[in-house]
Amino acid sequence: MLERTPLYKLHREVGAKFVPFAGWEMPVQFSSILEEAKEVRKGVGVFDVSHMGRIFVEGPQAEEFLEYLTTNSVKRLKPGEVQYSLILNERGGTKDDITVYKFDENRFMLCVNAANRQKVLEHMENLAKDYDVKIEDRSRELVQLAVQGPRAVEVVEKYFPGAGELKFYTFKTYGDTVVSRTGYTGEDGFEVYIPVEEGIKLYKDLLEEGVKPCGLGARDVLRIEAGYPLYGHELSEELDPREANLKRFIDLQKDFYGKEGLLSRGEPKRKLLGLVLEGRRIARQGDKVFIENTPVGEVSSGTFSPNLGKSIALAFLPVDTQKETTVEVEIRGKRVKAEVVSPRFIDNTPRRRKK
Repeated sequence: MLERTPLYKLHREVGAKFVPFAGWEMPVQFSSILEEAKEVRKGVGVFDVSHMGRIFVEGPQAEEFLEYLTTNSVKRLKPGEVQYSLILNERGGTKDDITVYKFDENRFMLCVNAANRQKVLEHMENLAKDYDVKIEDRSRELVQLAVQGPRAVEVVEKYFPGAGELKFYTFKTYGDTVVSRTGYTGEDGFEVYIPVEEGIKLYKDLLEEGVKPCGLGARDVLRIEAGYPLYGHELSEELDPREANLKRFIDLQKDFYGKEGLLSRGEPKRKLLGLVLEGRRIARQGDKVFIENTPVGEVSSGTFSPNLGKSIALAFLPVDTQKETTVEVEIRGKRVKAEVVSPRFIDNTPRRRKK
C-alpha cells in the first residue's frame, strides 16, 4: 500500500497525475512537466515534498553525535544555519545525502530522503547508544513545501515576513514552522516545514493566489539542470560520493562513521560531468558513453531541458576528461554525439547569482 502526503486530496482536486515513488503515491505533474519546469525558472512554483523525512536530534551531546554521524563539520554551524552533508556506510558508500538544521548546540533537524528514512533512522538509533541524545522522527507531524523560483521571495514574504532577508542556507522559525532559504531546483526559493493543518491551508492559499503546483517530474528536470545528485542515480551505498563532486562536503580533518572505508577506496578515478546531446533523444541511467568507440563511462541521469531547449545528461567519466570533449552516448542501440560540459547547466541560486 503506497503512502500519501496530507495534501493528496488537494492534488486530486487540481488534476494531478500520480506515480509511485519511494513507497509514496506522489504527483508527477499537474499541467505538463515541461511547463512546470519553465514556470519555476521564470516565475514561481510550489512542490509538495512532504514524503521527505524530518528527524530531530536533541540532547547535551546532539552536536557531538552529529559530528560523528555526518561527513561535514557540524561544529562549524551557527544557530539558524543549514548544512548539506552525507551519512556514509562502513565501506564509504552513501546511506543518504541530507541537510542539517541547527537550532542550537542541543537541538537539530535532519531532512532525509524518503526512500532512506527508515534505514537512516535505524542507523542513527544504533550509533546513538553511545551518546546522550534523543532521536525523534517527526515526519508525520509536518508538511514540507518547496516554493521555488525568482518570485519566491515576493510570495513567501506575504506569509512569513522577514523570510526574504534570509541568506542562502539559513532559516528562521515562526512558532512551530521552519522556513529555510534552500531548495533542489537551482533557483532561489524556500522550504517550509509546517504543522499539517497549517500546511494544508498554506498550500491552498498559494494555489488560490496563482502559484503553480509542480510535481516530481519538473523537480527532476530542474535538479538535473542544476547538476544536483539524486540518490539512486548519482549516489548509492556502493558509489563513492566524491565521484559525484561532493568532496567539499567531506571533512577529512575530523572523525566520522565510514571515514576509514572511504579512504580505503583511494582517490576517485571518475567524476560527474554534464553532457549536451545533439537532437532531442534522451539519455537514461546506464547508457554507455564512448570516445572513439572506447567505452569510457555511463550516464547517471538524463532529460530534455525545456529551459535550455536541449537534451542534457549527467555522466560519470574519467577524472582527466576535459570539457568541450566530443563523446557519443549509446541510446537504445544508436550512438548520439554529445559535448562534455560542466554538470551545473543552470544555477540561479542566491549563492551563485551574479550581482
